[in-house]
Amino acid sequence: MIRNMLLLKDKSILFAEDDTITRTQIGEILEMLFGKVYAASDGDEAFRIYEDESPDILLSDIKMPKKDGLSFIRRVRQHNYDIPIILMTSFAEQELLLNAANLSIDGYLVKPVELEKLTFAICKAIQRTHKNEGLIVLGKNIFYNAATKELYQSGTVVTLGIKEQELLVLLINNRHRTVTKDEIGKILWPLDPICESAIKNIVLRLRKKLGIDIIISVRGIGYRLDTRETSRPSE
Repeated sequence: MIRNMLLLKDKSILFAEDDTITRTQIGEILEMLFGKVYAASDGDEAFRIYEDESPDILLSDIKMPKKDGLSFIRRVRQHNYDIPIILMTSFAEQELLLNAANLSIDGYLVKPVELEKLTFAICKAIQRTHKNEGLIVLGKNIFYNAATKELYQSGTVVTLGIKEQELLVLLINNRHRTVTKDEIGKILWPLDPICESAIKNIVLRLRKKLGIDIIISVRGIGYRLDTRETSRPSE
C-alpha cells in the first residue's frame, strides 16, 4: 500500500460532493495524497471538470443536485472504461448501489468516510489501473484487457469461448494487416485441416459478442480488425 500511496503524488483526482463541509474535509485529505485535486458540487460540474482536466481517479457522492453521481458516472463510462471510480453513499442510499452494478465501480464508501477506508479504496483502485495497462480500445465502450484476457462491453465482462478468444487475440496482434484463413486455421486448429466453415462460424460468434462489426471480411483472403468507430457491412 505504501508504494501505491507514493504513486498518488503523480496523479490527479476529481472529487464530487454537494455538502460543503464534507467536500472541504475530504478535500484536505486528498490534497495530502494527490498531486492535484479537482472539486465539484454536482454531477454537471463534475463532468465538465472531467472533460477539461482528464483526472486519473474519480471519487463521487451518489446523491447530488442537478445530475446525481450515478448519472455523472454513466456519462464518464460512455467515454472511458478504464478510469478508477469510487462511490460514496449514506446508509439510507445503499439501495441505489444496485443501479451501479454495471458501471465497473472500484470501491464503495459509507459516509461518514473513515480515513483508513478511504486510502485503502484509493490504493486498491490504483492497483487495478496498473493491471489494466494492456487495455486495448476496440470500439465505443468495447475494450480488451490483454493482461487479464477479458473483453468488456459497456463496463460488463463478455464471456468468450476458447476459440473466440484465440481469434480475437490473433486479430488484435495483427491489427495492421489482413490475417489469412490459413493462419487462422493453424492457430485455432493446429492439428486439423483448414475448414473455412468452422472459421466462418467462429467469426460470426465473435462478431455477435462484440456487438459491432469490427471484424472485416477480405474476400478470398481472410479477416482484419477495423477499430475505427464506423460500422461496415459484413461480407
